[in-house]
This record gives sequence, C-alpha cells and structure tokens, in this order.
Amino acid sequence: MLFLLIPGMVCAQVVYEDFESGLAGDWLLTGEGRWGTDSVFAINGKYSLHHSFDNSDSGCDRIGTSIVGLRPALSDTEWKFKIRHAYNPSSSNNWSFFLMSDEPPSAFKTGGTISGFALGVNLSGYSDTLCLWKITGGSSTVLLSTSLNWQNDIGVDSVASLSVLRSAGGLWQVFIDNEQGSRVLIGEAYESELFHAGWAGIMYEYSSAQDRKLWVDDIIIDGLIVVDSRPPRIDTAYFADSETLILSFNETLSSIPENGDFILYPGDRVPAGIIQDGNSCLLKYNPRLENKTSYDLHLSGICDISGNCCDTVISNIVLALPELKDIIISEIMFDPEPPAGLPQAEYIELYNNTDFDFNTGGMSMDIGGIEYSLPECQFSAGEYVLFTCPGDAGLFSSYGKVLCPSSNFDLRNTSDIVILRDSHDMLIHGLEYDIGWYSNQLKQYGGWSLEMIDYDYPFAGKINWRESKDNSGGTPGRLNSLCSFNPDMEEPLISNIYPLTAGLIRMDFSESMAQEVLDPSGWTIKDNSVVSVNIADPLLRSIDMEPGDSLRAGVIYEISPGANLSDMAGNSLLNANKRFGLSEETEENDMLFNEIMFDPLPGGAEFIELYNNSEKIVDLADHFMLSYKTETQDTGKMVWLSDKALCLMPGEYIVLCTDREYVISTYSNCDESRIFELASLPSLPDSEGNLLLYNRKLILIDRMSYSEKMHSAMLSVTSGISLERISQDMPATDMGNWRSAAGTAGYATPGIKNSASVSDDKPVGEGSMSLSSRKISPDNDGFEDYLRILVQSGGEQDIISLEVYNDMGYRVRTLADRITSSGEAVLIWDGCDDYGQPVREGIYIIYSSIMHSESPPEHCKKVCAVIYY
Repeated sequence: MLFLLIPGMVCAQVVYEDFESGLAGDWLLTGEGRWGTDSVFAINGKYSLHHSFDNSDSGCDRIGTSIVGLRPALSDTEWKFKIRHAYNPSSSNNWSFFLMSDEPPSAFKTGGTISGFALGVNLSGYSDTLCLWKITGGSSTVLLSTSLNWQNDIGVDSVASLSVLRSAGGLWQVFIDNEQGSRVLIGEAYESELFHAGWAGIMYEYSSAQDRKLWVDDIIIDGLIVVDSRPPRIDTAYFADSETLILSFNETLSSIPENGDFILYPGDRVPAGIIQDGNSCLLKYNPRLENKTSYDLHLSGICDISGNCCDTVISNIVLALPELKDIIISEIMFDPEPPAGLPQAEYIELYNNTDFDFNTGGMSMDIGGIEYSLPECQFSAGEYVLFTCPGDAGLFSSYGKVLCPSSNFDLRNTSDIVILRDSHDMLIHGLEYDIGWYSNQLKQYGGWSLEMIDYDYPFAGKINWRESKDNSGGTPGRLNSLCSFNPDMEEPLISNIYPLTAGLIRMDFSESMAQEVLDPSGWTIKDNSVVSVNIADPLLRSIDMEPGDSLRAGVIYEISPGANLSDMAGNSLLNANKRFGLSEETEENDMLFNEIMFDPLPGGAEFIELYNNSEKIVDLADHFMLSYKTETQDTGKMVWLSDKALCLMPGEYIVLCTDREYVISTYSNCDESRIFELASLPSLPDSEGNLLLYNRKLILIDRMSYSEKMHSAMLSVTSGISLERISQDMPATDMGNWRSAAGTAGYATPGIKNSASVSDDKPVGEGSMSLSSRKISPDNDGFEDYLRILVQSGGEQDIISLEVYNDMGYRVRTLADRITSSGEAVLIWDGCDDYGQPVREGIYIIYSSIMHSESPPEHCKKVCAVIYY
C-alpha cells in the first residue's frame, strides 16, 4: 500500500559499482587526478577505485556520487563495500565512508555545516576503532563503536568486506564478512534522526608519505528510492517583518535563485537580496512593504537537484505585523492572594484587537523595567492569550491559550509599568496600573483582577479600568465582565514643562500622546525653535525637545502646540501655550503660602497653595516644607515640593495635595493644571499649626501660622472651608491677613485668585442688590432664560441670604442660605422652585439679607416677573 501511495517509489539499488569499466556514472572528485581505477593491487576483478595522487604534501581527498531519492525513513537500507588501507591508521592517516550526506563530496569532513552519517576509522580522535559517526552541522559524535580495531584486526594487507544496515525504524547495524563469507555483527545502535540523503562517498586523509594507500571496491547502496519528477514547492511562506519574506521549500534547490525568479504582487516587487539557508530562502525588500496587505508571489526558474523547475503563484501571503493598539493588555491580575475563585497565580491577558492573525515571535513584555520574551505562537484575530509564569501555565490550561517567558516575572501589588513591544522594540500597548484604580476597597486586598472597560480606548488609563465584577475574581481568556462603551473624551494637558539643561527641554503630559507629538514642526517656541523631539517615557507621556538656540537665564519662553496634536484617542491637546524657562535661586518672600485646607470634610483631602510673588522662574524641586510646634520648636518631616523639576512662573499658583481628583471634583472654582499630588504633606492639625518653606540652601522663604479661630465667627461649621491669604504684602504670620474662603466661590479656590484677596474692581449695581432684568422667560430658548442677581455686602466677612417669594408671600426658592461673602456675590435664578420645577407665570419678589459683623443687618427687595412666551 505504501508503494502505491507514493508516485515514483521504486525498490532498487541506488548505487552498484565494481569499477571494472572505470569511473562510470556521476562520480564527483575534489580535484582532478586524485582518484582513479587501476589494477594495482585490485581488491576484486581487474580494477578497483584507488587513491592515485602522488602528493608531496599531506592532504584530504574526497570522492562521491549522488543518492538523491534514497528514502531510509521508508524502508530498510543497506550499504556494502570492500576496502583496504595499506597503512596503520592515525589521527592524520584515516578514512571514512560517508553513507549519506546533505552536502556534496567537497564537504566530506568534520567542521563546516555538513550533516549525515559515516563509517570509518579516526574521523575524530585516534582510537583506531571502526566507528559509525553521526555528523550534525559539522560536529561529529560516535553513534556506535564496533568491536573491530583496524590496526590489530585488519592490518595493512587485508581487505575488509563491510556492510551497514539501517531499518526504517532507526536501528543501525554494522557487519564484517568472516573468512567463510558469512556476515558477523560487530556493533549496533538506535538513532531515528535522519538528514537529507543527497550524497555518498569516501574521504581519505593522509600525511605526505602515505598517499595512494587506499583501495575501495564493490560499492552497493540498496534501498528504497523515489524518482523525483516534481518541481520544488513551497511548504511555508510568511513575512518575518515588513522587509523580509521567508520561503521554505520541500526539497533542496540546485542553486541559489536569482532575484528575478521572485515577483511580488501588487507592485511587481523584486527582492533586493536573497539569502539561502538549506531548504529556505530569505527575500529582502527595500523599501519596506505595506503592512496589513495580502500579496501574491510568482516563482519561476527555481529548480531542484533533479532538474525539476517550478513556475507557479503562491496566493494570499498576508503581511500582518502588530502595530500600536493592535494587541492590548485587556486584563491584569497582580495580586492573586487570597483567591476569589481563580488560580492563585499572576497573569496578564492579551487580546488581538484586529481582524488579522499575528505571530508573537520576537515580541517582548517589559514588566517593571525587566524584559521577558514571548515565545512564538499564532495569535488569531479576536483571540485572548494569557501570559503567566512557567510554573503556573498548567493552572490556566482550561482558560485558553497560554504563553510563558523563560523565567518567572513578578507584578508589584501596588503599582507597576507593563509594556508590550514588537520585534523592533516599538510600543504596541502598555499601562501603568495602580491599586487606586479599584473603586471597591474590599477588592484591593487580592483575588480580583483589573479589567479594561472599552477595548477601543486602550490608553485611556484609570477611567477605562475597574476591578472585575465576575464572581470568580476575573475573566481570563474571555470577554471582560465590565466590557462596555466607555469613550475617552478627556482632553490631554501639558502637565509640566521644564529645562533639563539650557539645550534640552522635558515636557510631561497628563496621558499617553499620539506619535505626532514627536514631530518638531508641531511645536512653536516664541523667540526660539524646536530642532528635534524624542521619546522620554515608554508610554509616550513625556518627550524631550532640543531648542534651536540655548535657553537664556531670566527669559520666559512660551511654547505652543500645533492643532493636530492629540492623545491616543484623538482628543486635541488642550493647552494653548505653556510658559517655562531656566530657574533662578529664590530669596525670602519670593514664594508665599497663599491658601490652606487643614480641616477637610470627612474623607476629603488637605491642600496647601503657594504663590510666586517674584519675577523669577522658581523650580519647586529646590524647595521643601515642614511643620513645627511653637512651644517646643520641634519640626516635622521635610516634604519636598516636587521630585522632579517643576517651574512656577511669576504670578502663578501651585496647589499641593494628597488626592488631586478629590480636590478637583469637590472645588469647582479651581485650575486643574495647577493642582499636583504628593505622597504626603506636612502635618496639618485641625486646630492650629505652623508651616515653614525653605529652599535647598536652607534660606527661609516664607512661614505661616493658622488656627481654626481664624475662620469667620459667623460660620457654625468650618470643615471643608479653606483659609485664604488677603494680601501678599502682609506677612502670613499675621492672622488678620487670612479669611475664610467665600461660600459664593465654593469655599475654596485652589489654583486661582483667592476670593478673599484684595480687589481693585469697583462694585457694579444699584444699592446692595441689582438684577440683570425685570423679567425672565425660563423656556430654554436662549433668551432671558435666567436671572443674574448681584448682591454687594461691602464687608469681607458678611453673611448673605437670598430667597425668592411669590405674590402670595410664600417662599419658593432659597438661592443662598447664610453664605460668607468677600464683598459681593453673583447668584443665578433659573425660574425653578426648590424642587427643580418651573414656577408659574406671575410676579416674584427677590429678597436679600446681609448680616454685617459690626453693624445692623441690611435687607433689600426687588421685583421680577416670570413670563412664558
């Protein structure tokens, strides 16, 4: 049945040569005249193959013939020959019969790249024992040592009749004929591995005086051959990268193909170079091919060693290499203990977010700065793959495809950076996770994974990640339990810009940016230019710029981004411009304490606001704060204002807190770009405290004292209300220079001008209260939809109440209830009652009450009509 299934298969003698007709057939010699057939001491008959070259030097001569078509793996194969070596063997005088070799006779020796099997004496070493050798890539090892010592058992005058038999299963046996002509087994071994059977023949190595002392006769190679009548075909074809196409042929080619033998469509592309390695060809293209494209390859004039040539087209070879956001980290388990239901092991889930299949070979995972290579694996479109430690792979076998690096990795339990890169070390996806991404504090303590919500916005950061809601603690290998529509609509910000040197500028962003930020033409520096832009953060959250001219001390520079700069989601960069420059050394009062939140609401965050009171560019990294006790003069721990350079420009504010998101979400009157988060602040007791501000040279820049008694006496509750500095000209230790933040300003003004600060603006309006109109039409048509009410109290610590009554004297809306004022307040009435329902048409009375700290209360009434057109 086997013979019927393989066309061209024949049982036959591949080689039968008694040399009675000379060197008939296709014998290939390494040098003319080295071998011949003659009757000098012929072994059998009139002629034998004889090494006949009289060499004045030592040498190594080879002769061989083709055995293409021999299939030792399909049937038993036997090699027979007679040999006489008329000199005792040594390391420099030896012979070997190459039973099969994947390279021609010129390679019949150790070293090089040859692979095959040889029977001989002292192919390597000098034991004089007849051995069967296995040669792999030029390196020889003894497969079996026979019981025959050539010098002692054969000598220089005797002829040895040897045969080697290999079964199809891999049993090798070596025989010698005794004096009666019977075969005697002298060694056997098992080896199933085979190499291409292309050539067989003899290698003879000799010293200068021992040439012409080797005879061989009656060579028979008997086995199964397949007559090759088919052209070579491609078994596999794939793109290693956008410049390299690798082809693997099913057989050896007769020669290295020419460039014109390969034409790639579309584009009629011919390779710029070809590298052949065995049965494989590596085609190099320049310029690069287009990614995510299907190509057809036309092959012509490519021939095997039997002379069969192909002319065919290989269709649909897809060049698909992962690019930015093609493969995403969709889930991560960095603290699996105690388990909620999943294996107690860390894992990173990858998802193929495209319609293309990829190969993970060459990719790497960077975890905390340590790189781990991904093994080769077919990563299909829409498929999940788990990346875990080698010892944990079996735990996840039921969850889908698992990949492991060669060594274990460790994910930190609080925060870490994880980055997936391609074979060229380019970013595919990454994140810097944080334990603060958990909204459920109970799940922070282990056993619950973090899952990405919307796969279309993989670089959105915290807003796109939450703890899994699956009862098992995660969803490894399948759709995330939180998967839903969650677009990234937040505009990115320039969070920081500062000079590293006079010739290098560092810029930080609030999130990962698109590649366009690396284009120098996308940036403009006033009175300067941008020469180059380079990546300073693996997640593209920081860049380094080289200015055209070196920065000069005392000069404030202004940088503006182009209109096409955006984050990874396409949201445009929000900042219109940003100021920076080389910092200068500070002196006393150059930077001031300006606002402080020392008693926040329960669960809230403390903050300290500083103000640059100079014309200098101040580097916050050169300054620190600390608290102290008046009674003992003991100081607390130093808190540096920044762990890296951070420019505070003249007249700018900076807010330092321990929870930036809380401050921004709680106090609407703020500048988000001026609020920065620190790991800790100096100790801020709720009752009273003292703060000091120093520069790196220990020069005292400012000091302040605060107390809960500094709040307005008319406030019954002061938690969640900041103290604001009134004047920069008065010292911060003067308690009269601080006031409670106005209720009309939201009880705090982090990052912007204080509501209690001195203002040169003149009050606008008539009397203590004025209205923007005598009527409103709250029908949301854009005309007179609301009423603007200006209340001028005149005092900086006055308490304002504002109410709306109908024509029957019933109160329908309270707009302000005993809020503090910094002199005036603007309030809005939208025509609704306290329940949010529009009031009926009619006449309404606006009633204000102002309680002064040192004079009688002041009351005022105004009339307004509500009309629906």
